[in-house]
Amino acid sequence: MGIPAKLSGSITIVLLVALGVFVYPWLLKRRGGAIVVGALTVMLTGLFYLFDDPRGVESTTSVALAVVWALLPLGTGLLVSYFQKKKPSNQ
Repeated sequence: MGIPAKLSGSITIVLLVALGVFVYPWLLKRRGGAIVVGALTVMLTGLFYLFDDPRGVESTTSVALAVVWALLPLGTGLLVSYFQKKKPSNQ
């Protein structure tokens, strides 16, 4: 695709942190948010697959890594959401 490694790496880190810590937990509190999170996860898989340099790596490895990278913010978002629900409310 021709995206420089430094740029794709920076975008990856921003997406992992921003989506996992801020966006996904917020969406999971909303009605229909789980569907949006699922759609974003699928789109991230495609994006991360496009970021991977196709030279020297089998496509199955690229797909597997893209899936892992896309599931990381989902896992983080679920953890953050879980801990936010567990936190005692200030009444």
